[in-house]
Amino acid sequence: MPSTIGLALSGGGPRGLAHIGVVKALESYGMVPSFIAGTSAGSIVGAMLAAGMSWQEMRAIAASTFWPELFDGKNLERFCAQHLPATFDKLARPFVAVASEWPSRRLVVLREGDLPSAISASCALPGVRRPVIRDGLSLLDGGMACPLPSAPARDLGATYIIASDVLGISSVLRAVGVEPTAPTVRRFFPRHYRQALDAADVLVSPAIPLAGMLPIGSGLDAVIAAGEAATHAMLGCQLKQSAQVA
Repeated sequence: MPSTIGLALSGGGPRGLAHIGVVKALESYGMVPSFIAGTSAGSIVGAMLAAGMSWQEMRAIAASTFWPELFDGKNLERFCAQHLPATFDKLARPFVAVASEWPSRRLVVLREGDLPSAISASCALPGVRRPVIRDGLSLLDGGMACPLPSAPARDLGATYIIASDVLGISSVLRAVGVEPTAPTVRRFFPRHYRQALDAADVLVSPAIPLAGMLPIGSGLDAVIAAGEAATHAMLGCQLKQSAQVA
């Protein structure tokens, strides 16, 4: 497996806690992402990983947090200030948070300066939150411009991209047996999502249980387990194919 692994973590609200299971599975393979990119909920988990947290530490924080509270910008920034470094340069690994400029919806990749406000911007749902102002830009949820940040992870310098997709529409389609990568379905997705699929070397697609809507107690572990199982399924297949080729 290449050494310059990039991990791209999608948005998806509380379903984003499945990304913790992805990290857990990667750790079991001894795979440490060199570069991390996160959109919305993925920016929270991504920043934790970039700060050097293990999946156990992330789970402990998740278990002590009532996640709906983080839809409020002030609560989210307090959460980040409590658990994360103040600035990007204090992180242990390169990390970017993806946001969207408003009203143009242009992609904005945040990689320096204040970390809590960057994550707040990446998670600022339109119609729910006011834009976050950074460097004179009005920023809202990164999912409008780049719901799955495979390309930003590659732009950081990664040569092998593992993308974890817990987006709502993807989860709904998979629940009824339809893969977003299927040619008959793919064309109905926005161009930025199709580009994200093309930029990923491995696409992990956790089957999020209904508990993912409010992941507390056993529901949290079910969501994490979904991310772990999907990662093992995909990487196990990749490793088997590599062994056959060798």
